[in-house]
Amino acid sequence: MGGFLGFCYRQLTFKPKSLPTTISLEGKTALITGANSGLGLEAARELVAHKLSRLIIAVRDVSKGEAAKKSILESTKSTCEIEVWPLDYDFYDSIIEFQKRIEGLDRLDYALLNAGVKMMHYSTSPLGHETNVQINHLGTSAVSLVVLPTLKRTAQKLNSPVRLTIVSSEGHFWIPFKERTADNILKRMNDQETFGTQMQRYYTTKLLNVLWTRELSSKVPAGTIIINTVNPGFCYSGLHRHESSGIIKIFLWMFGWSSAEGGYCLTNALIQQENSHGKYLSEQRQTPPSPFVLSSEGQDVQQKVWRETIALLKEEAPGLDSSAVSPNIA
Repeated sequence: MGGFLGFCYRQLTFKPKSLPTTISLEGKTALITGANSGLGLEAARELVAHKLSRLIIAVRDVSKGEAAKKSILESTKSTCEIEVWPLDYDFYDSIIEFQKRIEGLDRLDYALLNAGVKMMHYSTSPLGHETNVQINHLGTSAVSLVVLPTLKRTAQKLNSPVRLTIVSSEGHFWIPFKERTADNILKRMNDQETFGTQMQRYYTTKLLNVLWTRELSSKVPAGTIIINTVNPGFCYSGLHRHESSGIIKIFLWMFGWSSAEGGYCLTNALIQQENSHGKYLSEQRQTPPSPFVLSSEGQDVQQKVWRETIALLKEEAPGLDSSAVSPNIA
């Protein structure tokens, strides 16, 4: 894993498989963030096609979420109860309101945190953090904590584990992550001089997703919530909309999977892969993450990123449930 030639070979030779037709999700509730388009939409469509009873689409733009809902119901001819909830990772008030709604659910069997951005040029969020860091890491981490209590309650009620999957990327293999030596990694990543070129910052935040998932899973018993992270492959989707050079279009034409195939990778990680707690999934199987992640330095950085993230959320989003941002979740 991780090499460019290997990446090209796998993109050309591996074909993601849809969920087996025998799988029924009747009676279950799923949440997908960023499900108004692309891979998230296709993952939602597949879950609904497998008789999911309730789906929550959490999106920044509710009108786009409603359009996605209509598309899913029309294509699947399903009677699934689909709800569109607003959720904007740029604003902690939005995440706190989302938290209140999640707490009101009677059950939550599956949570797929798919929302993300790939900004090619430096910009900052309304909260002052670099945009990729805010959306892909801080927002995703906050929402992962927010959904945990309801997931845990569901697991206890059913006496069976539930699932949380965070979307990452094979690109986490490919970046130098020079910020790892900073006194405060997340603060250093706000500095424009660290942004790097092309997709380096995006891939760094995907590395943060892997580190966060591994640390979070270490604090949650596998028999309660199965937490994993998935590389969906290189796919046609709106994620690439900020890339203007045309290179991505050429690579997509040569190597890209369809959005539906990328969605298959997401649903495989979320629904199948039962023994995947704390694991990194790629090509619909468990594979080792990058050598850095597995190194002793990577493990130290993983814990440092966790501590910094928890401290930052406590400072900037004090309205979040205090138990959700506790360093001792289990």
